[in-house]
Amino acid sequence: MRKYETIFILDPSLGEERIETEIKRTGDFIEGHGAKILRTDRWGMRRLSYPIAKKTQGYYVLIFFEGEVSVPKDLEGFYRLNEGCLRFLTTLSETEAAAESEEEESSHRSKKQPE
Repeated sequence: MRKYETIFILDPSLGEERIETEIKRTGDFIEGHGAKILRTDRWGMRRLSYPIAKKTQGYYVLIFFEGEVSVPKDLEGFYRLNEGCLRFLTTLSETEAAAESEEEESSHRSKKQPE
């Protein structure tokens, strides 16, 4: 299992109840695909860097989870079908990515050394 982080921006015109529902739906989707949610951070309403669909603000949510390699692809498909989601991004967690690059470097070094 790998560690991922996903951030998504919800349309602020959805209202508080609908925003909570969308956050819960996203969490349920992640868990429904066999992943484990480690932490959910609600950043709240923030100003967007540039207008998206004529909106200047959005509700930001960051979720850290642990799951199989197929989960991020399925999750991004879920975001694309969600009309309340303005933008999204799912990445390998920094600590996981750092560990992977360290492993690659050590294996690369070991291949270069003559026996």
